[in-house]
Amino acid sequence: MNFAGRRVLITGASSGIGRALADAVANRGGVLCLAARDSFRLLRAAEEVAARHPDQPRPLAWPCDVTDRPAVGRLVAECRDHLGGVDVLFNNAGNCVYGPLERTGADDISAVLAVNFLGAVNCVLEVLPVMRQQGAGHIVNIGSVAALHGVPYLAAYSASKAALAAMAQSLRAEIHGSGITVATAYVDYTATNIFTAEKKVGGAVRPHGPYAPAAKVAAAVIRAVERGKQDFAITTRGRALGLVRVLTPGIVERYMNRLADELRAEEE
Repeated sequence: MNFAGRRVLITGASSGIGRALADAVANRGGVLCLAARDSFRLLRAAEEVAARHPDQPRPLAWPCDVTDRPAVGRLVAECRDHLGGVDVLFNNAGNCVYGPLERTGADDISAVLAVNFLGAVNCVLEVLPVMRQQGAGHIVNIGSVAALHGVPYLAAYSASKAALAAMAQSLRAEIHGSGITVATAYVDYTATNIFTAEKKVGGAVRPHGPYAPAAKVAAAVIRAVERGKQDFAITTRGRALGLVRVLTPGIVERYMNRLADELRAEEE
């Protein structure tokens, strides 16, 4: 797939991977619609992309909460009216709660699922009619290696990303032959503000890293999409996890147990 001239909608585009995807797509000549909840940061991101790529069409910036289905409908309508359609959707908006599951409230779990899974579903349901009318389109879900195996203290996040991956697999089969492709990128730890914005319920500390730069992650995702990959991990560790959990699941369990011990807070 070539991004040149493609109309690309990116959610969660005000920072992190979404912001980096915007630059990567602009570098390839894509026409952008950027969406995020924080209108101030979103507009600033759009201004920065426009300044870096003065020869490209100015990105359309549209504040939107992906958990609000009617708002997502208005977002997609705006893309259709101003850009003529949507060729590529990057489902990137996300949030997180960190800590032991037994300390995590039901409302916190619901909030993570509402954005990471149901918000992505809202975007898919709104762009599908547009893509069907076009006879082509690409849906790219920014998932996580936590979808391959639940990670300690990230139960809600892992579950939301696993649900996203399963939804994508089901949808891919349902619409095969339509000209619409569905891909899921399993990204690893990335240096974004999700770690500062997440709710921490205590009981565990975050891993020290290393955390990949968002620009490096976005570039890897773009390359994989261009090559037509559908389910793909972008790091060696992610690819190894996908393989080892099938061939020798006991090794993965022992690793996760050790990781849980290492990250458990001293108060425990």
